[in-house]
Amino acid sequence: MTRFFMLLLTGILAACGSAPVSRLLQAMEQAQAADKDARRALKSGELLRAQHDFARVLVLQQSVDDATGVATTLINLATVAHQLHDDETALAWLDKVLLEKEQIYPLESHITAAFRKAVILTNVARLSEADSALQLSEKLCAVKCTLRFGIGSLRARLLLLKGDAESALDMAQAMSKEKDVEKEEQANALRVVAMAEEKLARYASALQHFQAVLEMDKSLGLSARIGEDLNGMARVSTQLGHDQEAAAYAQRAALVNESYRQSTAATHE
Repeated sequence: MTRFFMLLLTGILAACGSAPVSRLLQAMEQAQAADKDARRALKSGELLRAQHDFARVLVLQQSVDDATGVATTLINLATVAHQLHDDETALAWLDKVLLEKEQIYPLESHITAAFRKAVILTNVARLSEADSALQLSEKLCAVKCTLRFGIGSLRARLLLLKGDAESALDMAQAMSKEKDVEKEEQANALRVVAMAEEKLARYASALQHFQAVLEMDKSLGLSARIGEDLNGMARVSTQLGHDQEAAAYAQRAALVNESYRQSTAATHE
C-alpha cells in the first residue's frame, strides 16, 4: 500500500473508528486487484475483459475519492475504447479528465489525456481538433512534460497531413535523431520522414527510410505498423518503376494486415 493511502487511513481511523476504515481499505484493495487484472487483460489483447475490469476499477476508485487513480483509469478506458475502434467513446473518456471543472486531476494526467486525444483525432482525420488538443498538451508541457518526444512526432505527422511536407520532414528528422527518444517514438518519427519524402517525390530515400522503420517495427512486434511500412514500400517502389518488388511488398502487407485483423477479431470475441 502506498504511503498516501496509509496516511489517509490513519486520519480516517482517528476520526471515524475502525469500521469505516475497514470498508475503505477493502475498496482500495479491490481496486488494486481489479486494476492488475485489467492491465493483464489489456496487455494480452483481451479488450472486452480489460474494458469490464477498468470500469470496475473506476467505480471503486471513485468510492474512495482517489482522484489520481480515477484519472489514470479514465485514460486506460479511452485506450481500450480506441483499440476497440470506438473512438467517440474514447474521446468522451478523455474529456472527463480534460473538462473537469474542479481541476482535481494531476497535471501529468491532463498532458496524457490531451496527447491521446490529439492522436485519436489525427487518426480519424479531424485535423483542426487534433491540432487544438496537441496545442493544449504542448502548453501544459511548458510546465512539466513527460511526453515531449511523442508530441514532436505527432506534430510532424499533423504538418504532413496538412500538406506541409518540408516542415514535417525537418521536424521528423530532428526527432528521429534524438538520443533519449524511446524506440517506438523514433520509429514514428522515421515513418513520417519516409512519408514526407514520398510526398516530395524523393522516392529512393523514402524507400530506404521505410525499410529502416520496417526493421524497427518488426523488432517491436507492431503488426499494424509493419503493414503500413510495407504498403509505403510498395507505393514508392511503383514510383521507382520496380513493379515486381512493389507487388511483393503489397502482397506481404496484405498478409500481415489480414493476420493482424484476424488476431484482433479473435480477442474481441
